Amino acid sequence: MVLLRARGPRRKRRKRGDNIMGYREAALIGSFVFTFALLYVGWWLVYEYAIKVLATVGPLELSYITSHFNLADLVWWRNFIALAFDILIIIIAAVGTIWIIGRLIEEAKEAGKWWAYYRSRKAKKDIWLPRWTWWQRVQHIWILVTFTICAITGFAARLAPLETRHYLMTLHVISGLAMGVLVVIHFVQYLTAFVKALAKGENVREKFPMLEFYSLKYFKNAIKAMLHPFIPSIKPEPFGKYDPEQQFEYWGVYWGMAVLGIPGLIILLWGPQAFGGIFWVTHTKEAVLAVTFILMVHLIHAHFRPSVFPLDPTFLWGKMPLKRALEEHPRWAQEMVRKLKIRK
Repeated sequence: MVLLRARGPRRKRRKRGDNIMGYREAALIGSFVFTFALLYVGWWLVYEYAIKVLATVGPLELSYITSHFNLADLVWWRNFIALAFDILIIIIAAVGTIWIIGRLIEEAKEAGKWWAYYRSRKAKKDIWLPRWTWWQRVQHIWILVTFTICAITGFAARLAPLETRHYLMTLHVISGLAMGVLVVIHFVQYLTAFVKALAKGENVREKFPMLEFYSLKYFKNAIKAMLHPFIPSIKPEPFGKYDPEQQFEYWGVYWGMAVLGIPGLIILLWGPQAFGGIFWVTHTKEAVLAVTFILMVHLIHAHFRPSVFPLDPTFLWGKMPLKRALEEHPRWAQEMVRKLKIRK
């Protein structure tokens, strides 16, 4: 007698499409969670270090500025810088939040899109355009590490007990100097290349896409891109190699090193009370501005927006598929197609 093994109901195999849909739903949820978590932390910092200060000390600073106008008075300058920075921090946080919410609205239906594509067969057959050189990737990781150490040690030192503060500040100074060295190397490298290009009569705006920032066209397009998710009839022009946020942040590094790094070096050499404490105020206020911008705008826009969540690997791989480039950076993609003689 042959015993037959009873079989239960067959399990249906999950189709690849179901897996992709599940991943996209998870990416959308993850994007929303990380986005609002970072916005919350960012606005908490803005409240603690700008809004609360502005509400309590701001009227006194404004009173001194208006009643003791004297450009030779260091106290006048310290009050003016402190007040101006608090207002600037709030404005940048507000504009950054609008930008990020816009990206969420715009990309909600495209959650998980690019990681799903990277795993597909189409991605393997796609043409991957070189976007970052190995040296640019090294620089990005360099500034990522040093900035993170500076941010953590700087804020921690304000709260740490005296015996621990010394070690935190030592690490803070070392990482700050390392970041400053990188910025100097980067600046000298590109300034040299810029001067050479001018001497050869080359079109520097085409050779250095970041220079697009210094034009009225950039600001008009940035405003259009910010308003587009809320008013679809307002459409920005196609982006080049870098979108408005990327260009703003790139030049923001130079601003940061001028307003954060140089005062930091002066504080290191002559102490926080040097020049009436002006550089101490500048250094601390710019630190708040830089950290809140990184948390509220850069991390979300670069890595946590729905279409690329949980990480945009471009800064590691140094390349981008033509399909994505045509959608996100069409002008640059078309230039690369012509330059590399690619048949689409």
